[in-house]
Amino acid sequence: MPQSQTAQISPAPGALIISALDQERLVGLIERLYLRDQSIHVSAGTVLRRLRAANPVPPEAIPPNLVTMNSTVVLSDADSGRRREVTLVYPEDHDPDEGCWSVLCPLGSAIFGLRVGDPVRLEMEGWSEGRWIIADLPFQPEARGWLTM
Repeated sequence: MPQSQTAQISPAPGALIISALDQERLVGLIERLYLRDQSIHVSAGTVLRRLRAANPVPPEAIPPNLVTMNSTVVLSDADSGRRREVTLVYPEDHDPDEGCWSVLCPLGSAIFGLRVGDPVRLEMEGWSEGRWIIADLPFQPEARGWLTM
């Protein structure tokens, strides 16, 4: 009797790994937004290109250290030690005063798809030009078994 085998996901080198559900939702959202307003933020075009080139995997196959939609991330400035907690959200939930940043804003698009320990390229008003890194991921829906959030 053959032994059961587990499928191995081998992404292309350097390819963004994302939840297939995040990819489906975000591509549709960005395309709809673009049809209404072709001047949407440049981050939307950047996110769309990354999504189309990404390696989508089932939500249950997402590594627990990967920033996905609705994840809460702790960013740390490697130079000063300053830490900021942010949650990556869909555009309709964008509220920086509450720490909720849209995937289509510069901060959101910068952290989407990164992993704990990765550097973040960030040029935004109100954020130092320090060397920010993903320091922690206190909440990721997929890691909690919330596969449709």
